[in-house]
Amino acid sequence: MESEGEGRTDGLVIHDGEPFWNIAGGGRMRSDFVDLVIEQAIVHAIPRRMKSGPMPAKVQLSDAVCGLTHTVRAELQLKLSDVLVNRGREVVVDPELKAVLPDQVRAYLEGRSDLVETSKEIAQLLHTSQPGTSSDGLLLVAAAKLDGFKTLLMVKLERETGMQATEIVTDEGLRTFDVQYFANLLLTEASRVYKIALFSVAGLSEDPMEGWAADKQMTGKALAKFFREKFLGCQLKNEPREVTLRFHDAAVEWINSRFSDADTRIAYLMALLVELQSPTPVLDPDAFIKTHLQPPHRDDFAEFLRENELPEQTFDKDLELVEPKLRKMRVEFDNGAFLVSPLEAVDHGTVQFADLQDGRMRLTVTGVMTSTRSFGQGKARRSGDRPTGEAAQAESVFDDSAADRH
Repeated sequence: MESEGEGRTDGLVIHDGEPFWNIAGGGRMRSDFVDLVIEQAIVHAIPRRMKSGPMPAKVQLSDAVCGLTHTVRAELQLKLSDVLVNRGREVVVDPELKAVLPDQVRAYLEGRSDLVETSKEIAQLLHTSQPGTSSDGLLLVAAAKLDGFKTLLMVKLERETGMQATEIVTDEGLRTFDVQYFANLLLTEASRVYKIALFSVAGLSEDPMEGWAADKQMTGKALAKFFREKFLGCQLKNEPREVTLRFHDAAVEWINSRFSDADTRIAYLMALLVELQSPTPVLDPDAFIKTHLQPPHRDDFAEFLRENELPEQTFDKDLELVEPKLRKMRVEFDNGAFLVSPLEAVDHGTVQFADLQDGRMRLTVTGVMTSTRSFGQGKARRSGDRPTGEAAQAESVFDDSAADRH
């Protein structure tokens, strides 16, 4: 399979014999994980940290990599890729946290340490980083490739036990089952992946280093604080409040710049506002695109998000900054008229829009008039002037003159 770097020169960097994309030069770290390939893996047993007891529990370290069959390798890649796609968050190293792990990861990715020794250091670090409430488990550290680039993968897994019944025939010719007990099962269908961290050579192009992490033990939160800060030494690359606001603003800009017909504009804006106000704690841009946008518009919106450096994967939703923009819809016309309406009025049909098929649209409001009054804001402006400053800041603005720009 051709890697992302093959056949291109813009932003491509060769570091210690490894190619990767210089993000500042226009590249991006891959985020779909379909090309994740596990080459070697080593497993260590991480006990629970006990504050009391005659002797503290010690990490059970392995001295050699595991034997991985093709089937086991394929299952690992499939399950871990799925977790990263659905739960992965972009993280960036925070030098102020003074964590040890980033230096260990960088040393491995740059070829200054091998997998076995690096994994032992990481296992000890995880044990000392996690609180006493963390469960025991297995730490899998894997040498991998992501889109052809050298990658280090760390996975904390549940330690499982189980029984297997195999049908056999005894020496007497009797049919029965041979039952065996297995003390340590790794990655069964029911097993749980607790936490994942992934760092690729591609992430070295940024200073500080970037990577990915996922935490399946957290509900409604991205990553446990001890895992993100004390162990990984990272912060989220996309702060939830800011990325939620940026997603809203980018989507509104895309709607206004791409469409002139009222039906599409209203439908897409309503879909955006409903999605943002839904009770789910996360927003999945890919699911939003597939659920709410017509097929001819999907690729263009996805590309618009990339151009605006918005995440393509699921991110944590926080409405603190965007909430004032979700209360009402404002529609502006090129003749200076505008309407500010609660979303419910549009959704329930008391405010309706009709496309006149000539670049204009008709707005109809049905209801009981309760008052009339004069209206003014700021200094009077001459006819034909566009509003500026605060007067132009609409909560979710549809500018009907956008059709004149395309």
